[in-house]
Amino acid sequence: MVQVSSDIPVTQQNSNAENSDDFSQRTQEIATDICRQAKKIDTLAESLPGTANATGEQEKDFQELNRENEQATAELQEANRQAHELLDSLSAMLTNIADNFGSSAT
Repeated sequence: MVQVSSDIPVTQQNSNAENSDDFSQRTQEIATDICRQAKKIDTLAESLPGTANATGEQEKDFQELNRENEQATAELQEANRQAHELLDSLSAMLTNIADNFGSSAT
């Protein structure tokens, strides 16, 4: 076991502990891996959409998305209106057919 501070004495040896050279090597490997992963995270964060855009560009993009959303909403409302018209028309036809079938049966 390696004493890391003179204020903290080593009171018990651990027979399973690595020797100080192996421990230092593993510590260095872990530190290197942490740095490498941090660089990967930075690269990924920089590649996210919108992070490089200026506020004005983001506002312009937002307005364009909002306009597209409003257009899609209008198209959906028109399709819904047409579906209700078709439903009303079919309902009227079925009622007419039922009425004619009922009157011809008598």
